[in-house]
Amino acid sequence: MSFLLYFINNVLSQPMIIIGLVVILGMALMRQPVSKILPSTIKAVIGFTMINVGGQTLGTALMPLTGLISHIFGMKAPENTSNIGAVQGQSLAAIGTEMALIFALGFVVNLLMARFTPLKYVHLSPHVSFFFAGLIASLLKYNTSLSMAAQVGVGAIILGLYMTITCWYVAICIKPVRGAKGFTLAHSSSSGDLIASIEGELFGNKSKSIEDLKIPAKYGFLREMTIALTLVMTLLFFFLGLFAGPTWTMTHVAGGKDIVLYAITQGVQFGMWITIIITGVRMMLSELIPAFHGIAKKLIPNATPGLDVPLLFPQYPMAVIVGFLCSLASGLIGMVLLAAFHFPTVVFPALIPTFFTGAATAIFGDAHGGRRGAIIGSLTNGFLLIFGQAFLLGMVGTYAPIMRILSETDYCVYGPALGFLLHLFH
Repeated sequence: MSFLLYFINNVLSQPMIIIGLVVILGMALMRQPVSKILPSTIKAVIGFTMINVGGQTLGTALMPLTGLISHIFGMKAPENTSNIGAVQGQSLAAIGTEMALIFALGFVVNLLMARFTPLKYVHLSPHVSFFFAGLIASLLKYNTSLSMAAQVGVGAIILGLYMTITCWYVAICIKPVRGAKGFTLAHSSSSGDLIASIEGELFGNKSKSIEDLKIPAKYGFLREMTIALTLVMTLLFFFLGLFAGPTWTMTHVAGGKDIVLYAITQGVQFGMWITIIITGVRMMLSELIPAFHGIAKKLIPNATPGLDVPLLFPQYPMAVIVGFLCSLASGLIGMVLLAAFHFPTVVFPALIPTFFTGAATAIFGDAHGGRRGAIIGSLTNGFLLIFGQAFLLGMVGTYAPIMRILSETDYCVYGPALGFLLHLFH
């Protein structure tokens, strides 16, 4: 048992290992020689690592904004949210075994559904399913009286269904999205993506894409994602630091740097990591998609891989920026409303989810309803994130600290819904 848990926690939970094994298996099924399999595997793993490390570091770079926002609004921010590793260890201590087993068995359920049902989708974002397994484990542990074995069995089925069904409905929504040929998304923004797609169809105009905004020729450089995000994040850090107070920001956030230098440093670092993510996207897709054809032909007929959301970023630089800012704005509005109505749980916008799910929902909103769809979809996403987190935190016990940092849209939509259902039957 201890070896199995070690294997799950240290091997299967490593996304790059899963990606590497998929490339090796796919190319082997196509009878490719080792001389082709080895370099393709290395390129795919390096590409994914660039995306994964870039995403994690980019997310961590956002964390100082929590301190600035809390000071501006005169609210006490949750403690220790800047140290994600420490929070993760604290959150997993009471549910680690159940979480690991649900994660592994849930992936088996996903593979079986892809092989034997019409839903031919393989969820290849283990970092997403790993933390969603934790959400399911905590909801079952703190809201039912099931034995550990029953928690694992029920949890694995729920996770497998989640992994398969979300990939399925996102595959429908992703059809008009540029640059999404050959894969679907396996990301916990899926409910927000679905809602943004519907809102775009109902209220938008897809002929007017946010990416077609007219920018004077001399400012054409703003269409480059690296440049635009660097400037936006620099301005965001600068003005929030200004509103929080230059002296306070220097002392409590910027490590003694003046706010101008600090804002520039943060903006440049953000731009650097988004560039690394985009480079990794191109490297991984060029190797993974062709290799997956071997699995789709030989092992799981007509299967489609579910991959992570940054793969869509290169085609939608404006949507990424607008989506983040709109989701942040509606999240802040929701935070103020909850405080005004004296909601018992104090919540702040979770900045890592706000960036990635805000970007995703704007992309889907734009694909289905143009710039209006992008704005409406990402604004809705921010409200889902903040209100969903408020209801979720009281249901997940010791898993709450990590949910304050990583609760993406699916956690905030499906988490409270599942918790409510469990209460009904408890």
